[in-house]
Amino acid sequence: MKNITSHITAAGVLCVSLLVTACNKMLDIKDPINSITTGQVFGSDDQASTALNGLYSYLINGGENELNSFATLGNDLYSAGGITLAAGHSADELYNPSLSGQDVYYVEMTNRITLQNLGYSSKMWKSAYKGVYNANALIDGVKTATSAAFTQAYRKQVLGEALAVRAMSYFYLVNLFEKIPLALSIDYNETQTLPSSPASTIYQQIISDLEEASGYLAEAYDGKNVERIRINKWFVEGMLARVYLYTKDYEKAWQHANNVISRNDLFQLEPLSSVFTNASREVIFQLKQSNISGARGNATPEEYSMTGRYITPVLLNAFEAGDNRKTAWMQAVVSGPYTPAGYFPAKYKINSTNFSYGGNRSEYYVVMRLAEMYLIRAEANMLRSAANKNAVIDDLNTIRTRAGLGNLAYTLTDQQVTDTIAHERQVELFAEWGHRWLDLKRTNKATEVLSSISYKQPWSQHELLYPIPPDEILYDNKLAQNTGY
Repeated sequence: MKNITSHITAAGVLCVSLLVTACNKMLDIKDPINSITTGQVFGSDDQASTALNGLYSYLINGGENELNSFATLGNDLYSAGGITLAAGHSADELYNPSLSGQDVYYVEMTNRITLQNLGYSSKMWKSAYKGVYNANALIDGVKTATSAAFTQAYRKQVLGEALAVRAMSYFYLVNLFEKIPLALSIDYNETQTLPSSPASTIYQQIISDLEEASGYLAEAYDGKNVERIRINKWFVEGMLARVYLYTKDYEKAWQHANNVISRNDLFQLEPLSSVFTNASREVIFQLKQSNISGARGNATPEEYSMTGRYITPVLLNAFEAGDNRKTAWMQAVVSGPYTPAGYFPAKYKINSTNFSYGGNRSEYYVVMRLAEMYLIRAEANMLRSAANKNAVIDDLNTIRTRAGLGNLAYTLTDQQVTDTIAHERQVELFAEWGHRWLDLKRTNKATEVLSSISYKQPWSQHELLYPIPPDEILYDNKLAQNTGY
């Protein structure tokens, strides 16, 4: 874990407070960890707030090196579009019709990731672990801070938000790589040679973090304009719903999703054109981009059209006739440098290349939204008992009505309802946070679906997991490489 821990060391909290600028090398610091965190970062609520803002800033903007870099836009950070792009190509959502070996996502698109060509899998690992370590820096700092000016109320808030970020980062790590090291501190002595932990252990920690965070966080949104850019109790509830669905605890998945949906004073489905705006009441949590002017500006991270990220024929053909999501959330490419003709995701509307240089913008980057809660509640309810089928259909019809589709009949068979849940997740959550890739894996449909796509052949089951970056194994000989690599 040496390569990871070099980002956040005993002085790592200072990096967090400065927009989480990456420490470039392991610092040989003999002082106790809390001699730095307590005295220089957690001396007051205002100082802790600066560190917390840095935690969020890294998730969407990266560190200082990434902030102004066009080259890293949306690609290098799992939380700023990276997982959408990498997993979208690994699944059946995104591709480049030229199938060129020079395409930046060629190995994901064709499922040819190797130890010699890791594609973007290594960047997903490194950025997610940096998110973990940034969160750990705050967690350690809160627990060791002694200043009376750092109030108990704000300690709980910082701790809750940091725990939630750690849980979110581990959720994507365990789903992309499965057996991973579980780092819960920034103490190098504890993290330098961590073994691979099984997925069950990682999920236990994710649930523990989320449940602890839930007890610390407020239900209201924080901010002058009540923007949904800070984690509160409802994002934690949503994450618990998702995690319990993935771990097959369907009663709890249903309950946590229902908890969010029931707060109709806070959340409601928006018209398709308004879902991804910064005023959307469908949003549970979103990340606010930097508003600086420059090469990166405050672009929507995924900037699909700039790199020719096309919707696959599989996804295009999945939409029913009259499904307004196909027209509202896609944009046609008919001429110019983006050839051949096709469609690319356009859930974000800041012009054709998703850029807005400097200044304020009307769209933030959506991390979680209400529609997913309806789909989780529907799936969990069906898996609890087929006797709940009518309520499941009601939830599906809520999503379909917004898309301009007719209601499903209560006479559908159990299998038809199950298939419809998968279909609605495919067309509602496409090009968002790798949902399709993770869904195919957790429902054991990946081999069936992906082995029929010509450019992904020959298909092998081991490709369901990304490889552990070899340099991490070099530094930590307790890590085991995923089978097949």
